[in-house]
Amino acid sequence: MNDPLQADDFAPTMSTTKSPSRLRVRRLLPLPTLVYFYRRRLRAHGTQELLAGVGIAVAVALVLAAVVSQDSIVGANKRVLRAVIGPADLQLRSRSPAGFPESLLRQVEAIAGVKQAAPLLERSLRIESANGRTASVSVAGTDTALAVLNGLAHTLPLNALSPGSIGLSADSARALGLTGTGHHEVRLLLDGTASRVPVSSILGPEAVGALASDRVGVMSLSTMQALLLSAHRVTRILVQSKPGQHTAVLRDLQRIADGRLIADSSEEDLILLKQALRPSAEASDLFAVIGAMLGFLLAFNAILLTVPERRQAIADLRISGTTRSAVVQLVLFQALCLGLAASAVGLGVGYLLSRFVFHESTGYLTQAFALANGTVVPLSTLALAALSGIVITCLASAVLLLDLRGGRAPDAIYVSPGVPGNTLDAEAQRRLALGALAMLATATLLYLLAPAAALLATVALAIATVLAAPVAFALVLRVAHLISERAPRLSTLALALSGVRGTTLRSIALAATGAVALFGSVALGGARQDLLAGIRSFAHAYSSDAPIWVAERADDGQATGNLLPNAGAARIRTLPGVASVTPFHSAFMTLGPRKTWVIARPAGASRNVLASETIGGSSTARLAEQRLAEGSWVILSAQIASELHAHIGQSVLLPTPAGNRSYRLAATTTNLAWPPGVVFLSAADFTSAWGSHAPSALAIRPSSGASVSTVISTIRRTLAREPNSSLEVLSASSRQASIDSLTSEGLSQLGLITLLLVLAAVIAIAAALASSVYQRRRALAALRLTGAAPARLRRILLLESSLIVCSGCLTGALFGYYGQFIIDTYLRDVTGFPVSSAGSSILPLEVFALVLAAALACTAIPTYLASRVPPALAWADD
Repeated sequence: MNDPLQADDFAPTMSTTKSPSRLRVRRLLPLPTLVYFYRRRLRAHGTQELLAGVGIAVAVALVLAAVVSQDSIVGANKRVLRAVIGPADLQLRSRSPAGFPESLLRQVEAIAGVKQAAPLLERSLRIESANGRTASVSVAGTDTALAVLNGLAHTLPLNALSPGSIGLSADSARALGLTGTGHHEVRLLLDGTASRVPVSSILGPEAVGALASDRVGVMSLSTMQALLLSAHRVTRILVQSKPGQHTAVLRDLQRIADGRLIADSSEEDLILLKQALRPSAEASDLFAVIGAMLGFLLAFNAILLTVPERRQAIADLRISGTTRSAVVQLVLFQALCLGLAASAVGLGVGYLLSRFVFHESTGYLTQAFALANGTVVPLSTLALAALSGIVITCLASAVLLLDLRGGRAPDAIYVSPGVPGNTLDAEAQRRLALGALAMLATATLLYLLAPAAALLATVALAIATVLAAPVAFALVLRVAHLISERAPRLSTLALALSGVRGTTLRSIALAATGAVALFGSVALGGARQDLLAGIRSFAHAYSSDAPIWVAERADDGQATGNLLPNAGAARIRTLPGVASVTPFHSAFMTLGPRKTWVIARPAGASRNVLASETIGGSSTARLAEQRLAEGSWVILSAQIASELHAHIGQSVLLPTPAGNRSYRLAATTTNLAWPPGVVFLSAADFTSAWGSHAPSALAIRPSSGASVSTVISTIRRTLAREPNSSLEVLSASSRQASIDSLTSEGLSQLGLITLLLVLAAVIAIAAALASSVYQRRRALAALRLTGAAPARLRRILLLESSLIVCSGCLTGALFGYYGQFIIDTYLRDVTGFPVSSAGSSILPLEVFALVLAAALACTAIPTYLASRVPPALAWADD
């Protein structure tokens, strides 16, 4: 095979022994030549190239996994929704689970532009199988009208809608542990009672298509109405309008709704779901984008580690007469190869993460939405993630082209002091320091003036971290030098300082790698810790408003059902040790694009949760509580109040089941870990607007001197004697643990991203140190010639690594601590989550110690091997 250097496109001439052949380009370099040079580079610096590729792959994987896992929820649910509604484009739906008269179907069908219409009665139910397993299932009652509409019932088997039975999707059956085709019976836990219902069929893809992977069930409309005690009532009417009649039909539906029902698009549920997912998605996306940015910075620093050798190679090419165009082509081709390979790996890892690890937990939304499973990966998302990896790689590699700028001599790096290509002069360090201050000031201004711009502020702070690395490195060296001067016996420290100063640029790149790694780990890890602490604080405050709770079994904490009088609740009041039984009310309300959580408690029964979650402090919370007790006042999540442009004391209009009602705004709160937001009403206002006195949960206080555990046992024994009761008794601490666990699940991605960043930090620093140690073999061999023992070389290398990494990790920890405040502000003010104040956590110290110790431990083997380098290597030719 011919040497690529001898191709006709070049006029090669051999220079000195250490100079490569020159490349006089008359057109684009041929591919074999580009490949030849890249293969030479991989043989010489494969470890650094691998390190850079890992950083890029991590970045691409994080972005893809976060985006895909979020998009998959909406994408899968859109697919399922279309399977249910078929060609329906409009709907008339209820504002409460009580529904509306089925007779309205005739009025809808009488509208001139309506082609077809079909009724639905829907409810999210807890279902329990004979083996004790439970699952939350969205059950729909329908009839043959939906088959005519070509919706859900079109492909159902005949027995799926048999009277008195329920058909379950394959996913629901798996969750309940129902296997085979034999007879199954389940219990439907509803409104404090349990109803036994036979399973008519298990519906696979052949029967319900996409719905087979969703937690759904179907019943005949009449059976569902009897079960819910909702005779001749439905919760939704699906409407297919005639071509060109959409607007006219919508107008007539709004007339029928008359402010008490909702007339809108048939896909309005997707809008509500997107809004419900938005806060947690914004938090996850923020973490993922920051993680990706840090991954790109790690890749950039890895490329910096190879800059000295590559600058020398470029200088040698230039001295031998190679044109700038040839050098540019070589550098960009190598960057393209690295970007393509790393992005391909990142896409694969990202898909696996989104499919098996980052799969978003939506259990906290099951009471309000019918949710589907599945992973949807749009080609546009794949292309964008891959393109970003390639572009960033090319931008990072462009640093090498700075030596090609006009007016700079080809041999400039050889006439500079220090190791050629490995120095950073004082002027450059000053500019970097000024750049760090500018980025720090930018981040601070964004933090103070625009909390929503947290991503930009964090990016600016991360860049400041990298730019500050040289200054921190110089300060650490200065301190170490002072120690060395005052302790002449520490000759090992003096040798370590000499070795570090001889490789300034590489050492700074190593320090910057540590800084970026620690910045991400501390900023994201600390913010996640503050968020989870805030959720725990809310769960404690919400539950501690009563020492004992009675609610639907496996309640999710929101308690949005209605406990029926015959569910055994009335008997609890007569039990010994029970001082009072207070009804608490709760429901979901569609408010614009949000499905909000409405909380209604008697006067004084929300003291703890309002004191904990009200924005403005304890005095504001006390005043708001007093106003709420007066009636006609409301407390809203800050995000809802902002969307309504409402201020304290002003009137707000809420769409209740009784129609639009006006209330005055008493205060604002966090979202109480329910992403769409919350609404507080007085108990009297709630029962008036919802037309029901049935409680959603019971708050029980023991008599003076009575033990909480004893009262709980007494209530449990009483409920156990009720064969059809589905009520559960919980202590405040048990209810808190349940709420905390469920709400935290929706933010599980944040923990995974933080963990991946810590692992990436350890791997990046360890790989960079190992690469640096390997490149120091010649210098170590020279020390071996002077009689230095391998043990002493290991001490020197350990000191060098510690000095470099400590300076970077310390910088990253300090800047990351500041970044934690920025991200906390974003989570609190933009997403509305309850977030504890940063400042009391020792996480920065923990992460600093963990990453430093793990990285140094990982380099033990490379350090040991390098310390035993043969002395003869010092005389070897390059």
